[in-house]
Amino acid sequence: MAYYQSFSSRSPWWMRLLAVMVSMVLLVGLFFFAIFAVIAVAILGASGMLFLWWQRRKMRKGIHTDIVVTDYREIHRPRPPFDNSHR
Repeated sequence: MAYYQSFSSRSPWWMRLLAVMVSMVLLVGLFFFAIFAVIAVAILGASGMLFLWWQRRKMRKGIHTDIVVTDYREIHRPRPPFDNSHR
């Protein structure tokens, strides 16, 4: 297999070092991007849950504000004095 040459055997040492360094920078950048994405999704999820909780809280508090409790009195129409009909 003399015709097969790998990248490491035909390139100078500085190019191999540069390739390793670039790949390491890309790998570290990928990890930082993944961590950033996880944190961003967690923040968005937490804010969404907080918004839903707030809306449900407002709806629960709004149910009780529609009921009005107060005193009342009955108003009757005046009837003629000798009217025996009972309603």
